[in-house]
Amino acid sequence: MDSRERYYQRRAAEELAAARRAVTPEARKRRQDLAQSYLDRLTETGGDRRPQERTCSEWPLPTRVLSDA
Repeated sequence: MDSRERYYQRRAAEELAAARRAVTPEARKRRQDLAQSYLDRLTETGGDRRPQERTCSEWPLPTRVLSDA
C-alpha cells in the first residue's frame, strides 16, 4: 500500500470519527461527505480491495477510532 492509500484511509477514519462526535446533523453530514470523498479517492487509486458500492457508513473503522466511543 502506498502513502496515498494510507493517507486516504487515515483521513476517512478521522472524518468518520469526527462525524460521530458532531453536535449537529449538518456537521455530521458534512463530515460523512468528506469521509466519502476520501474513500472514493482510495477506490480510484486501486487501494480499496472491497466492493465498489461500499459507502463511508459501512467502512470499518480502525480499533483506535472505535475505542474513542
